[in-house]
Amino acid sequence: MNAYRPISVSYFQIRKIPFIFIFLAGVILLPIQPAKTEELFLKCTGKFEINRGALIKPDWETSYITINLDGLISSIEDKGIKNEGRTLIRRNSYTITHRDNTNRIKTKYKIDGTHGNYVVDYPQRNRTLIGTCQKSRG
Repeated sequence: MNAYRPISVSYFQIRKIPFIFIFLAGVILLPIQPAKTEELFLKCTGKFEINRGALIKPDWETSYITINLDGLISSIEDKGIKNEGRTLIRRNSYTITHRDNTNRIKTKYKIDGTHGNYVVDYPQRNRTLIGTCQKSRG
């Protein structure tokens, strides 16, 4: 005689539950990598146009600019301070606007990609910096 043994359904369900929990925990805890966007790295050197005052520091200033080519937010490292600003891209010119906490324009960077010129306007201090940019490594 064939001895028919009924298999309990609860036995298989109990064995599946730890596997499902381990699988879901692994999927949830995997780090999701953000999509990388294309960036342009520039090293810009310039001199102040007018009202420089007494030459305590060197007459030129160097800024390192990272432009996000998707037109989101770009970063500027100026005198060791890293700032971020909204980027506007038109043809081959880039405009980066850095604002303060009260949403006033603190600094406005205008970079011409074809000629390599850049102009930095400081509207609160009434100063303008004019210089050139070269591509650099990130």
